[in-house]
Amino acid sequence: MKNPIQMIKQCVEKEEPYFLLRGQDICALPAIKAYYEAIKDKVTDPYFIEEIEEIMKDFQAFRDEQGADIPD
Repeated sequence: MKNPIQMIKQCVEKEEPYFLLRGQDICALPAIKAYYEAIKDKVTDPYFIEEIEEIMKDFQAFRDEQGADIPD
């Protein structure tokens, strides 16, 4: 998985917008699932699709263990 801190630094350097979701955000998992549905037919790199699947699993596990609350 890519280093998110490095990705944010690159965005800041390029003045490129970015978007961050946290595990405690109750809307995060549905947003990631929607993103997955949007990319799975458009992205040809299976590794990228697997990364998104792993992210969904991580967010689901966090929600199951810690719960989720209103967005920050």
